[in-house]
Amino acid sequence: MRRALILMAALGTTPVLAQTEEADRSFLAAFLEDNLSDAGRQVTIAGFSGALSSQAKIERLTIADDDGIWLTITGVTLDWSRSSLLSGALEVSELSAETIVLDRVPDTGDSSMPAPEASGFSLPELPVSINIGRISAPAITLGESVLGQPVEGSLDATLQLAGGAGQATLNLIRSGDGPEGEIALDASYDNATRQLGIDLSATEGADGVFSTLLGIPGAPAATLTLQGSGPVEAFAADVRLATDGEDRLAGTITLTGSEDASYRLQADVAGNLAPLLAPDMVDFFGTDIGLVLDARRSAIGAVTLDQIALRARSLTLTGQGRLAPDGLPEELAVSGTLASPDGAAVVLPFTDSPTEVDRGTFNLSLTQADDAGWKGAISVLGLKRADFVADRLDLSGSGRIGRTPAGNSLGGTLTLLAEGLLPTDPGLAAALGPSLTGGLRVHVLQDSGAISLSDLRLTGEGFAATGNLRIGGLASGLLTSGKVEVVAEDLSRFSLLAGRPLAGRGTVRLDGSVGGLSGFLDGVAEVEGQGLKIGITPVDRLLQGESQFLLSVLRNEEGTTLRAVDLTAGPLSARGAGTITSAGASLTGNIAFSDLAALGPGFAGSAMLQAQFDGSPAEGRISLDGSAASLRVGNPEADRLLAGNSTLSAEMDLVDGRLRVTDARLANPQLTVSATGEIDGDVRTVVLDARLANLGLLVPQFQGPLSLTGTATEDVDGYAIDLAGRGPGQVDGQIRGRIARGFGSADVTISGTGQAGLANIFLTPRAIEGPVRYDLRLNGPLRLSSLSGRVTLANGRLSDPNLGFALVGIEAAANLQGGRAQISATSGLSSGGRVRVDGPVTLSPPFPADLTINLDRLRLYDPELFDAAVNGALNVRGPLTGGAMISGAIALSEAELRVPESGFGSAGALLDIRHRNEPREVRATRDRAGLLGGANGRGGSAGGGAAFGLDLTVSAPSRIFVRGRGIDAELGGQLRLQGTTAAIVPSGSFDLIRGRLDILGKRLVLAEAGLVLEGSFVPMLQVAANSESDGVVSSVRIEGPADDPEVSFTSIPDLPQEEVLARLLFGRDLNSISALQAAQLANAVAVLAGRGGEGLVSRLRRGFGLDDLDVATAEDGSTALTAGKYIAENVYTEVEVEQGGKTSVNLNLDLRQGVTVKVGVDGDGETGLGIYIERDY
Repeated sequence: MRRALILMAALGTTPVLAQTEEADRSFLAAFLEDNLSDAGRQVTIAGFSGALSSQAKIERLTIADDDGIWLTITGVTLDWSRSSLLSGALEVSELSAETIVLDRVPDTGDSSMPAPEASGFSLPELPVSINIGRISAPAITLGESVLGQPVEGSLDATLQLAGGAGQATLNLIRSGDGPEGEIALDASYDNATRQLGIDLSATEGADGVFSTLLGIPGAPAATLTLQGSGPVEAFAADVRLATDGEDRLAGTITLTGSEDASYRLQADVAGNLAPLLAPDMVDFFGTDIGLVLDARRSAIGAVTLDQIALRARSLTLTGQGRLAPDGLPEELAVSGTLASPDGAAVVLPFTDSPTEVDRGTFNLSLTQADDAGWKGAISVLGLKRADFVADRLDLSGSGRIGRTPAGNSLGGTLTLLAEGLLPTDPGLAAALGPSLTGGLRVHVLQDSGAISLSDLRLTGEGFAATGNLRIGGLASGLLTSGKVEVVAEDLSRFSLLAGRPLAGRGTVRLDGSVGGLSGFLDGVAEVEGQGLKIGITPVDRLLQGESQFLLSVLRNEEGTTLRAVDLTAGPLSARGAGTITSAGASLTGNIAFSDLAALGPGFAGSAMLQAQFDGSPAEGRISLDGSAASLRVGNPEADRLLAGNSTLSAEMDLVDGRLRVTDARLANPQLTVSATGEIDGDVRTVVLDARLANLGLLVPQFQGPLSLTGTATEDVDGYAIDLAGRGPGQVDGQIRGRIARGFGSADVTISGTGQAGLANIFLTPRAIEGPVRYDLRLNGPLRLSSLSGRVTLANGRLSDPNLGFALVGIEAAANLQGGRAQISATSGLSSGGRVRVDGPVTLSPPFPADLTINLDRLRLYDPELFDAAVNGALNVRGPLTGGAMISGAIALSEAELRVPESGFGSAGALLDIRHRNEPREVRATRDRAGLLGGANGRGGSAGGGAAFGLDLTVSAPSRIFVRGRGIDAELGGQLRLQGTTAAIVPSGSFDLIRGRLDILGKRLVLAEAGLVLEGSFVPMLQVAANSESDGVVSSVRIEGPADDPEVSFTSIPDLPQEEVLARLLFGRDLNSISALQAAQLANAVAVLAGRGGEGLVSRLRRGFGLDDLDVATAEDGSTALTAGKYIAENVYTEVEVEQGGKTSVNLNLDLRQGVTVKVGVDGDGETGLGIYIERDY
């Protein structure tokens, strides 16, 4: 209507505003376009003519939104009377258009933020009355998105009103390729004869618009008619709805009147709508639906409802009553039932999700006898939805209707009861609990429409809401004011709903007013908490006492005022205030932390920050000022940088929505940083100057200052940077080049020298050192694929305290190109040997690689467990973040496994000590040693990291020596390691070649010995030796992890372990040994258990560099000394000297696995030759 008035007003003022046809056209076209267009709507008018005549024409009119033109009208003709405007009327005899094309429904959504100012409220006022005689459009086209299918048609309508008589006709016909359709209306009325006539007919073919939109099954052809004529005192009309030629709904509507101006309305309509309903609605409505209505209206306006009855299969509604002329009821009795005739649950229609109830009832009554008192109740049993179940829902109420000279009112009390609540969402179920109760008092004023809600309450398990509200009428713009308070005694019940652990007690209070139509807001929100927890440890520590949040805001026609934004939680306090308007904002805020120790161990000090913003998001200014004293954040390196007093200041501008730093400074005794901006036309330059007083604070081996200086310049093409850094240890680097505006691409060079040790702050407890040189270029998009160049490390060293050895003499180079780094590195091992690594690594996750690793005589050892010489060739292929495959072969040329005396170290496990008031230096040391546990123990095992696949072969045909606890054995064999580093699947073993077990000079030849892996890198040891005495076979077995095996003694027949040991050592039972022998037995047990030391012979063997050294006693009491050593990989020589001076030399030659040639010669010149073949079964 507003747009029509603009159009008519413009045409009416044309004689005054324009004196020529050309001026008329240009001025009015612009006037109409400007006034009819708005945000998101663009109106364009072409070919405007005839404004000075009584017939105006527009060749083409289009209306567009952000997505393009949605309405096009051509050939518009307006035949009207301009002079009628002077009498306050608009007379249009004809308004026609040749074509009307509606391509789609326009987008009326408004996603923009609401304006800070309230809009105010007013009712629209129309300056003129409007009468339109005839409207016609011979060609109307609607796009498919409008009604679900393309529609073409024509419109022709007339309206005649003269001498108290009027007649209107309308004919809308669908044409084109779609189904046939027509809407025809012929209506008339004459004041003199009081004759009323209505003839409405709407027909549509199958698959038509309305049957499709309504979702009628099969989209049948449909017809709707309403026909009636006669004086208004005795008017009757027949209504009929049919589909596919069959009646679905039919009935009669009658209107009878009398001379006193009263009348009676009766309706009786019934039918079977089942064929028109979706299958899930048929059970509810059934095949017989009926409505009966009988109502009378008196001459003074009182309405008597003699009967209203609505019936369907699962719904019945009956009622009667009387309304006074003031519109309020005097008597009322209405009741209804929701139930299925067969007792089954009722599936409700028109719901967003399948919803069923077992039964529902409704009743409302009011009688004059009760002094206009009313009462009512709604009850629902067995409510079930996919997301919610309720056993019972009851809403009941009672009250009075008041009639006073001051005005009429309706008041009462409502009570709510909900039982058996069970949402399917576990979080919502825990929050709501199984039941809810509630109530309120309501009071409604008829004249103003104002509503008062008092004593409002809603109570659940562990929470309650109370309040009072008042809702004003339309005249106040639906102004709502009041107070609401919500208290939750235990927030833990909301943990599942929030998705995080909650705890504590919380209270929320709201107090204020809201304009429903004007946007006015004047309110205060308060949140109080006691012992709150949200599952974030530092925040929980802040909230462990009392915490408060306050927001006070006013929004009116002048803008939005933040009167206060306050937060207090322990030592933390934050304040804010300001105003926001469409022109801009002015906001201030500050935050103060009096003691950071409240955040937990490692935190200390105080901090404060003040901020101010003036302007808009496009053009504004930001100021920051802060200070801190003796800050600690739990990181040793950061704590050293933050020691003492620190200050921060910054001035920043927003220009075209982009942030520009004009001045920023950070200073403390250790670190100073400054950035200043300069503007010269379109060129803006930031000068950066940063200085660390002593790099040794972070990396102790590099003492001296570290500086970074340079400039960053912004111009129309982007950014130019020129930065240089210098520091101790030949640290010298430059970054130069350009970055495109929008940071889409860059051409930057990065070159210089540095020290690998600078990375140690990230590698602790590991350490690396050595000079680094880099020469890189970033040319293209800001991605690693655009980075090329070379990085080298010379004569480097990498150590890890968990390994016990270091990589030394590292010579490494990485050539970067196309997002990959080609690695080439060689290094020695501090214990001996060399390693080489070559291959590519992709520089983006998951960092796939294809690396070859060559091992050359590496000496790997653990002073407590093993010493081995390793050769091999390995390949690492796949993602380095986890899942890569490690394959290849490893050869052990010589290895010694030492069975430790009693596990690792003699001190055993460390005591479980709880540290109190632990200095940060002590804690850092324990952290590096891996004693803190969990993810914080950086020095711990990496076993919890990513797993890598394994396919390794470990071979050692011989010369794997196992020694300790009296064992002296040589093993050989082959292992294959498969599975993953987290779950090793081994196969194969190292088996006995030769060996013995010595206990108190008693030598037992080993019957078996082996090393296998069973899921970890610590081998499992099994050693067994047997002896026979007096028909008893005695055995000693040492089995278990090589770092802590267990000893057991068995015999056949079965004897106690001490008895078995006595027979092993002395060849007699336990009762027959002497006290000295008993002491020797105890010592033997200590040796086998790992508490007897290494032994003299073992120390001599190691001192002479022999592989075997043994002192034996013969049966006649004489002794013999045997010494053995490998002189080649497969050649073993052994020399034996007896007490009587007799000597012998034996030579063992291993031809291949299981085949050995033995040659011996003694001092008498006797020789021997033997070939031994060994096969395992």
